[in-house]
Amino acid sequence: MTKEFVYLDWLRDAHAMEKHAEPLLQAATLRLEEFPLLQARMKQYAQQTAEQQQWVKDVLKRYDSNWSALKDALGRLSIVGQAASDMLRNEEGVRIAVSSYVFCNYKVATYTALLAAAQQAADSKGIKTFQLILQHEIQMADWLLHQLPDVANEAILHSAVAAV
Repeated sequence: MTKEFVYLDWLRDAHAMEKHAEPLLQAATLRLEEFPLLQARMKQYAQQTAEQQQWVKDVLKRYDSNWSALKDALGRLSIVGQAASDMLRNEEGVRIAVSSYVFCNYKVATYTALLAAAQQAADSKGIKTFQLILQHEIQMADWLLHQLPDVANEAILHSAVAAV
C-alpha cells in the first residue's frame, strides 16, 4: 500500500464524514430554539461544514480521477455516528452541545491525521486546506466547551419550568 493510496482512502473518509454531518447539523439547529446563541453558532458551523465538504472534495478530485459517490455515501463513522445521532434526539440543548463537542474533537483528530498524510504525500494544497479546517474545528470545539456550562444551566432551568 502506497502513501498516496492511504491518503486517498483517508480523503474519501473525511469527505463522507463532512457530507454525513451537514444534514445532521442542520437538523440539530432546528431543535435549539430555546438556545438562541447556540442555535446561531450551530447554523454557522453547519455552513462551515458544507464549505469544508467542498474543500475536501476538491482535494479528493485532484487525486482520484475515478472519484465515486459510493464510498462517499456513508463512510466509516461509527464514533461520529453516535455523536451525530444524539444530535437528532428530541432532548435538551445540552445534549446537542455535548454531541457537537465530541464531534468537533473527532474532526480535530481526523484532520490531524489527514494533515500528516498530506505531508507524507507532499500535497501542499491539501496541507493548507487541512490546516485551515483543523483551525476551524479547534475554534468550534473551544467555543462549545466554554458554552457548555451556560447551556447546561439553561437546560436545567427549562426542565424546572416545564416540570412546574
